[in-house]
Amino acid sequence: MLRIIAIALILGTSTALAGPNIATGDLALRHDIQRLADHGVIKGTITTWPLAWGPILDDIDNADATDLPPAVVDALVRIRQRANWETRTQELTFNTEVGFADNATRIRSYQDTPRGRAEVSAGISWIDNWFSADINVQYVDSDQDDEDGRIDNSMIGVVAGNWSIAASTEERWWGPGWDGSLILSNNARPIPSLTIDRVFTDAFESKWLSWLGPWDLSVMFGQLEKERAVPDAQFFGMRFNFRPIPSLEIGLSRTAQWCGDDRPCDFDTFVDLLLGKDNIGDAGIGEENEPGNQLAGIDFRWAPGFFDVPVALYGQFIGEDEAGGFPSRYLGQLGLEGSGYAMDRWSFRWYVEVAATSCDFSKSNELFNCAYNHGIYQTGYRFRSRSIGHGADNDAKLISAGLIAVDAEDTQWRALLRSGKLNDGGSPDARHTLTATPQDVTSIDLSHSRAFSFGVVDIGVGYERIDDVASGGSVNEARGYLQWRSSY
Repeated sequence: MLRIIAIALILGTSTALAGPNIATGDLALRHDIQRLADHGVIKGTITTWPLAWGPILDDIDNADATDLPPAVVDALVRIRQRANWETRTQELTFNTEVGFADNATRIRSYQDTPRGRAEVSAGISWIDNWFSADINVQYVDSDQDDEDGRIDNSMIGVVAGNWSIAASTEERWWGPGWDGSLILSNNARPIPSLTIDRVFTDAFESKWLSWLGPWDLSVMFGQLEKERAVPDAQFFGMRFNFRPIPSLEIGLSRTAQWCGDDRPCDFDTFVDLLLGKDNIGDAGIGEENEPGNQLAGIDFRWAPGFFDVPVALYGQFIGEDEAGGFPSRYLGQLGLEGSGYAMDRWSFRWYVEVAATSCDFSKSNELFNCAYNHGIYQTGYRFRSRSIGHGADNDAKLISAGLIAVDAEDTQWRALLRSGKLNDGGSPDARHTLTATPQDVTSIDLSHSRAFSFGVVDIGVGYERIDDVASGGSVNEARGYLQWRSSY
């Protein structure tokens, strides 16, 4: 992957718009972008979020709606309207958001919902051809995090050639999953980071690399919180994804926790981490100089279009350990999704997704208390009391089924059903962010949003049954939220 970065920085040049990005957290917007990509309107990669507006703008501006089916035309119109609003240059824009939740959801999916009992946010943004700033300030009343004042979902960035370099607290989502990502999701609050992202995803011109098709590269250097077993540990992430044929997108991801109080933090340590020389027992590596805690793996999304049926298969496999220079002890996720158009009005997408977050999940002797945990970085692969990867944390077996429907006026309906096991390892694990003991869970969530002249109102209700295996007790919990947001 180091060679890929070096080649990319040398060969990837063009002129780019300095933001803004398409933020993570809007299921219907993501559905529209995916529909345009599956139909060939959007040519680039779309499984590394946030996305840059630049390549999306190029594709939709060049699209001819004459021969497109109604569902694709509707999506194209909505994306054009959104782009026209969010990419206004040399003009100050403002946004406000207020949210309330009773018993906020424990397992956070792609859709943005309140993280606490109450949230109030205000923001201001500015973009031009080489510089962009999007500053958002929040007050959040939450049981999980005592940091009430926040600047989440903010960024200040510049463009150099075809690269965006930013100080960022934007939420990120790496992979094709709709309900979870095994390596980087928006379940935890965003990690404050220095980020380097490719803007336009044009293919290499080199005959040796052009077969990769459109490609993207994202690198982040983040700072974790002080209140950890290893205070002020740092976070490194790198993702390369490409689209060798229009129906297939492949992603390679790698993350690491390293540095921090009383841990090695020099350049040689970082090089060892990059080269994968970070396991105790490797030449010269012991507990005192082990570089860090790494995850790495591959994901894919394949939409073959057999018989013109709009169905796609996707998956993600992330190794918690390394063996022979490659990831090992995999966590796994598989999903099936499809889209359609109903009553000449509703564009919809359904998905069924299975996630298993135990190490060696596919083997009969799977390893518990392994995934998202580490002997030195004992807080684990977590940030501010939530998993950085899948929202179900480690040792889960979870099946999810979801439905998204959106009409021409951007009225949305969403449904999500989950069932499975949490912390299935048996022995109590106090590091687990959801439950110290095994639980069987079943839940359903329904939500609806509608645009008015005064902003967008989003309302959701849910129900969850929790059966605690250790105590034999059961709990039935209802939840709900209300959000209002406006931009001007």
